[in-house]
Order: sequence, then structure tokens, then C-alpha cells
Amino acid sequence: MKRPNVDTSGTEAASKAVAEAQAAANNLNKNFKTDLSTENLSTVVAGGSADLTGTEATTTRKRRQGGGLSSALGINS
Repeated sequence: MKRPNVDTSGTEAASKAVAEAQAAANNLNKNFKTDLSTENLSTVVAGGSADLTGTEATTTRKRRQGGGLSSALGINS
């Protein structure tokens, strides 16, 4: 008697999905157990001034005068 061909692709796909779900659950558990109480703390220096920042030099720089793409193409001239 001939053995019938049984399609097991659904079972294999389900097993793969279960394994992926288990891996995701393990990752979530690992993340929940991680102590994040010391993460992302800003350091504040007493007596600091917001007026003196590194961006001051870029905001006070003079704009370029003269040619650009619009001048080269004859736009707005």
C-alpha cells in the first residue's frame, strides 16, 4: 500500500512562528529586567549660561553676498 503524501508546511510554519514569538518574548523579558534608572540623565553645571553656546558663531556669521545658482542662471537679476 502506498503512503499518502501529507503536507506538513503548515506545521513547519507554525513551529517557526512559535519560535519567533518565543524569541521576541525572551527579548522583552530581558528588556524589562534591565535597570534603566541611571540612563539618560542630563548633567547640569551650576552657574552656566545659555547665552554662550557653540552655535553663536554660526548664527552671527554674515550671509554671503553675490553670486549663486540664481545668478548663474540669470534668475532674479
